[in-house]
Amino acid sequence: MALALLAVAAACGGGESVSLPTPGPGGETVIRIEMRDNFFSPNNITIRANQKYILELRNRGNAPHNLRIAGPDLEFDTDDDIASDLIDGGKTGTLALVMTTAGTFPIRCDPHAVEMEGTLTVWVKPFIPSPTPSPTPSPTPTPAPTAEATATAEGPPVSTIPPAGP
Repeated sequence: MALALLAVAAACGGGESVSLPTPGPGGETVIRIEMRDNFFSPNNITIRANQKYILELRNRGNAPHNLRIAGPDLEFDTDDDIASDLIDGGKTGTLALVMTTAGTFPIRCDPHAVEMEGTLTVWVKPFIPSPTPSPTPSPTPTPAPTAEATATAEGPPVSTIPPAGP
């Protein structure tokens, strides 16, 4: 299994609220994750394989937090983990990554591993072949009527109906 990573951890001032993924300056997708005492929001993240992402990690708590992603072995504290630096309360850090392996990977905060956990789901967009259009059937012509029924009455009535009885 291959797992590629470009990781950058940086600290800078914070202050904005959580928002939906947005395009980054280099075409990557920015995903904002809030870290509070002691949970991630959101704590379940879904991304596509082989695309660039920047996880913007906003520590809205008082304690220092980080984000660690277990690697393809799905175990923490092994050589294939991806982790940000610890980010002090009120600060923001980033983690830039490209995941090349599809799957569901556990995430956690190292100092608060029991309480701060979640998942990172990486999926590969399935190949969907272009549909082959089926031939369009020729329209069936509507048959024209061959005869028309008409009725006309001429002359005196043929029969009369007597009035009803007393």
